[in-house]
Amino acid sequence: MKTLAFVIGLLIGVVGAVGIIAPSGLVWVAEHSVTSGAFYVIATVRVAFGLVLISAASVSRAPKTLRVMGYLILIAGITTALMGLVAMERADAIIEWWLRQESGVVRLTGIPLLALGGFVAYACAPARCAA
Repeated sequence: MKTLAFVIGLLIGVVGAVGIIAPSGLVWVAEHSVTSGAFYVIATVRVAFGLVLISAASVSRAPKTLRVMGYLILIAGITTALMGLVAMERADAIIEWWLRQESGVVRLTGIPLLALGGFVAYACAPARCAA
């Protein structure tokens, strides 16, 4: 699980970096995430990632922080599924508002993604062998 968390952390970091360098990539993802079906996929990914972090926490470099992050992401996944079920209009309005922002605001969205991915990758990185 630790290796899986490491790889997912790297992927999240790459998405954050792409969002900073080329914000149109994040805009494209947001434009295609406005359906309830997409919300359920996102919710499933968040729940799975939260469970991976919780499972990998005990063997990571930051077990308490990773466990708390795992539970927060798990709760975010459940909340996302509920939004897709009962509040799709509100979620759509939030995404539409975000899409109307300037590229600087969109770039700022990539910073927490880059930080989250970097931290998870650091916390779950393979141990280095002494040479």
